[in-house]
Amino acid sequence: MRCRQWGALHLKTGIASLKNRVFVAVCFVLLFSAAPLYAQGRPPANVVVSPVVTENIRDEILLIGTVESWRVSRVATEVSGRVTHLAVRRGAKVKKGDLLAKLDASTLLLQLKESKSKQNAAIARLEKAKDNLNRSEGLVKEGLISTRVYQDAKLTVEELQQTLAVNEAERLQIEDALKKKQVFAPFDGIVTQELTEEGQWVEMGGSIVQLVDLSKVRILVEMPEKYIPIVKVGGNVSVRLDALPGETFSGKVHTLIPAGDPASRLFPVEVHVDNKGMRISDGMLARVAFGLGADRPALLVDKDAVIRKGNETFVFVAQDGKAAKKTVSLGQAKGLRIEISGDLKTGDSVVIRGNERLNDGREIQIVSNASD
Repeated sequence: MRCRQWGALHLKTGIASLKNRVFVAVCFVLLFSAAPLYAQGRPPANVVVSPVVTENIRDEILLIGTVESWRVSRVATEVSGRVTHLAVRRGAKVKKGDLLAKLDASTLLLQLKESKSKQNAAIARLEKAKDNLNRSEGLVKEGLISTRVYQDAKLTVEELQQTLAVNEAERLQIEDALKKKQVFAPFDGIVTQELTEEGQWVEMGGSIVQLVDLSKVRILVEMPEKYIPIVKVGGNVSVRLDALPGETFSGKVHTLIPAGDPASRLFPVEVHVDNKGMRISDGMLARVAFGLGADRPALLVDKDAVIRKGNETFVFVAQDGKAAKKTVSLGQAKGLRIEISGDLKTGDSVVIRGNERLNDGREIQIVSNASD
């Protein structure tokens, strides 16, 4: 009896194990048979493309420099005195002739008042002496007074005229001194430092503020000696600033300084850039591109088309509904495009969006063309 029970139990276990093995085998068959179907049904990748173009470019050398202001002035007073009013503060933009500060002028104002009173009195005496001279001239012609009396009247007029001239000079000197009690901006600029305060005494020549002229800026860069014969004074350059991304400014080579560093063989080159709106500030990092030689034709692609992985640089070209991987070499940049060389030609469509996860031969769907 026990043997029969053991045999039945063993038979059931064997049947169950066989069923499990069959189930697993069926699952594997279904899985591997479905894989090719899944791969064949993978949807195309949506991409945006842009054409390869041919444009003229010029070889360039890119050098780093620092922006400097066109002029820097510590604006000073021509006279001594106590500062009664500081009209500007750091960061203020001023125009040529704007008031910067006033010094105490109370004593000069009193002197001017006294001088004007003296001048008015001298004018009154002169007018009276002129009337007397006119009468004396008529009387001497009629023989009613002596010539000596007439000459005395004439001398009095001349003396009063000299006195009036002295008074006039004195008044002008006081008015000039009063004007110097006010300090004005010598040029358009920005106040970068306050060098005195209200109530402070400043001596003649004492500084009031530091003013910088940013209507134009200069950039000094160090250039390798082999490029010095190629770069010309007056030549155009393009300037980019890290502080103003996406913008390019035009400049000109102003000076090639013929005094290089004997150790590095680098020569200073000064570049000038107009700064409309004074958006470029003193101390900014500048990247200056100097053109070398004549223009030449080159194949260009959108910079977004270029992919770098390790030491490999490549793009994907849209060909017959698929992505074709093309290894390339890069050259000069021109705006948002870059020079490229490889198995490409003008008019080829390179992928610029959706190319990050592509692989060679992947089916693609063009959803937009950047040339449209």
